[in-house]
Amino acid sequence: MKSGQTIQTVEIRTIAHATDDLDKVQTALTRLIPDALKGRQLFTRRYLQGHYGNPIVTFEARLTKPSEIGSFATFFLNQLLHKDKLAIQRNLGSYSDADGNLYIRLDKQLTFRGNVQLGEEDPIRVRMKFTKFTGPATDLMIKYLESEQNCQSL
Repeated sequence: MKSGQTIQTVEIRTIAHATDDLDKVQTALTRLIPDALKGRQLFTRRYLQGHYGNPIVTFEARLTKPSEIGSFATFFLNQLLHKDKLAIQRNLGSYSDADGNLYIRLDKQLTFRGNVQLGEEDPIRVRMKFTKFTGPATDLMIKYLESEQNCQSL
């Protein structure tokens, strides 16, 4: 089974505050996308207003095509640090839910610099919805995280 069939959808989202440079936020998000998907406009922007009238921009992408999901899943997994993969595996209950979602928060500033690492403050949020039709979603998540170089074998 390929990762595009194991993972049903991928959502990537973040928030840019008034003090953030929108081009830098876009650059950070683009670092998470494989070259095969970079030619497309994946991220939509929504311009909102915060509680005190401050401007907020949300960036969001949703991947639903198996080929896009498989390409993203392989690229993304290869960027994650081994220690971060292990941390997710060891604490899978904190990173997943009963509906088969895997939630990964990345440090936006480090991602902009080319270092994809877990981070809680001002994060880029990646949500992967794993199918439950081929077994427990947590088993699929662990298989995905353990496949170091080639998650196409899932």
